Amino acid sequence: MANYGVGNTILATDFNSLVGTNPNTTSGTLNTVWSTGGTTAGYGQTAVPTVSAGNLVYAADWANLINKTANANLHQGTSITGVTAPPAGNTIQYNANIPTNLTSIYTGRLNAASQGSTTANTVTTASTWSNIATFTHTVSFANGDAARYFFNAGGQLKVTCSHPNTAAGINLLLNGLASNVGTLVTSAPSSGTITIISPTTYTGFQKVGGGGSAPSPYLTNTGYYALTTSNATVFSQVAGGGTAYLNTFISLTTKSSGTQGSNGDVGNVITLYTVWDEVPNNLTVGTGSTVTVTAQAPETTYLANTWGTITIAGSVVVA
Repeated sequence: MANYGVGNTILATDFNSLVGTNPNTTSGTLNTVWSTGGTTAGYGQTAVPTVSAGNLVYAADWANLINKTANANLHQGTSITGVTAPPAGNTIQYNANIPTNLTSIYTGRLNAASQGSTTANTVTTASTWSNIATFTHTVSFANGDAARYFFNAGGQLKVTCSHPNTAAGINLLLNGLASNVGTLVTSAPSSGTITIISPTTYTGFQKVGGGGSAPSPYLTNTGYYALTTSNATVFSQVAGGGTAYLNTFISLTTKSSGTQGSNGDVGNVITLYTVWDEVPNNLTVGTGSTVTVTAQAPETTYLANTWGTITIAGSVVVA
């Protein structure tokens, strides 16, 4: 990239240093963000091809680079400087905004200005219980890269709970507890925050809405890239209040299937265990305890769907 500057002849190697090979994980190259990338970089889009050394770099090549950078920006909502694609037949001029914009879209790669469709699975207890109800959901992608592209492009998993029975006693307590849990959202990061539909920011794992007492544990740095093959309880909220059952809780435990490919995924199957535990036992809970897991897919206006079909399966065991 050293030759790409004012007054210098722009060579194929200069263009290639901006586009990058594929796969690539280097900051400041388009294909790192746009195509396969690695770990937290990469949307899985068709790579912009490099140009063979010594060959001419045509206006169409530059237009492809500039337009795909713009698409990444529009997907993210990142602030970049507009660059006009050169018309066919024009001499290519140095533009300092091109490498700066590429660095900006790398920095903002996990942000998303909008999201797309949803896939959901709802499981409801069909029998009464008086001890514990364990809901198990598995969210499956075709392969590890498909899972990466989903989360890298702003996809999220969301868990909500409900218990519509409001009969006085344990049912009313669980009705309030389920509402207080709010929406439990898993995003990409293992640290820091991302912006999904500005100005809303998310940690890797985040409770949205709800109420009640402060959850404990509440592990915010447990997004997709923090998952392992071991169960990790990332959230637990107790009922609280003045009843004898104030220690009754709802918790969430997560794990993944482990690395599947060679580009830095952590698994293509994510398992979510939502546990409702009556403490102490023996009061009868009515039917209707419900957990819904929703996969909120990335948008498909500026990106093609590279994450594929998302399958969610769910079940519940009561005691």
